[in-house]
Amino acid sequence: MKFQLSISIKQGRPFYSWILLLLLAPTVKQGFAQVSGNNGGNKTLQAVQAKYGLDPATPLLKRVSKTPDDVLEMFKEAGISPTEHMLTSEEISTVESAIAVLPPLHQRVLQQHLKSFSFLDNMPNTALTSPVTGDEAVKLYHITFRAGLLHQTVSEWMTQKESNLFVEDDSAITISIQAGLLNAMTYILLHEGTHVVDGSLHLLAMDTVVGKPGMNSFATNFSKGIWKDISTHEWHFTDSFVVKNRFRSKGRQFRKAEAAGVYKALIRTPFASFYSTASWHEDLAELITLYHLTQKYGQPFRIIISVHGKEISAFEPMKSRFVRRRFRLLHRFYR
Repeated sequence: MKFQLSISIKQGRPFYSWILLLLLAPTVKQGFAQVSGNNGGNKTLQAVQAKYGLDPATPLLKRVSKTPDDVLEMFKEAGISPTEHMLTSEEISTVESAIAVLPPLHQRVLQQHLKSFSFLDNMPNTALTSPVTGDEAVKLYHITFRAGLLHQTVSEWMTQKESNLFVEDDSAITISIQAGLLNAMTYILLHEGTHVVDGSLHLLAMDTVVGKPGMNSFATNFSKGIWKDISTHEWHFTDSFVVKNRFRSKGRQFRKAEAAGVYKALIRTPFASFYSTASWHEDLAELITLYHLTQKYGQPFRIIISVHGKEISAFEPMKSRFVRRRFRLLHRFYR
């Protein structure tokens, strides 16, 4: 998990999520297309589905496929050679369980817009969501997952991911995350699925002329006072720790001795995690994922700082009053 940072979107190229290697990073640009809710829009959706061979009646579990050649070629160009992973019966059950707990809006949109997904061994990042369509206004997507995550709990995987925020040293301080015993696939499918929903429904649109959120009310309300554009914060930070984290451009790794100050700074913001600060798309994906798991499924989300194995402090970002103010925006995912 070395040499990693957060990535967002480039039009016509894969949409990278969950910390892809620096050498694979594209320029951050807005690349989502809106889907109309009227009959004309539905006809367009059906035409695109037919063109790319997506039968929306096919259950999501039956859409496991080979990884697209352009995704494999991208890894190859970076000197990486992941290989296709064939799911075992136990792993299929894990995927099925993750699909079953998706929010209602995710269920509907993925049924229409997720063409396929695949699993790779020796993949350097956790997951990769990429469009399979070309210049069409309607987008269909493929998600590639690292197969190893199927054998981790959410707590194990989140603890591993969070370690990227800190320099590995000889300190007696450790940072861990208590997020329950659900399989990591539950978290990651929900996060990546949010990118598909976001892109398919144009939830976080940007007016490319003025460089600000588009006219739809969700984008306006979601970004108000928090984001000026896709990657520029409007929120006034009382502590610079948050904007200096490594998921931000020119960010850095923290020393473990800074951990308490780092998380005190985080809970004074509207961000559910440090990864949320990477872009407004990652902010939405993290917020709905952590909201769904903590508020709908009663899972914990505690960041624990320990010294010599003894807990000395803990932080719960989802209980922050600044984060909780945003919960009402998420109701549309449950209608």
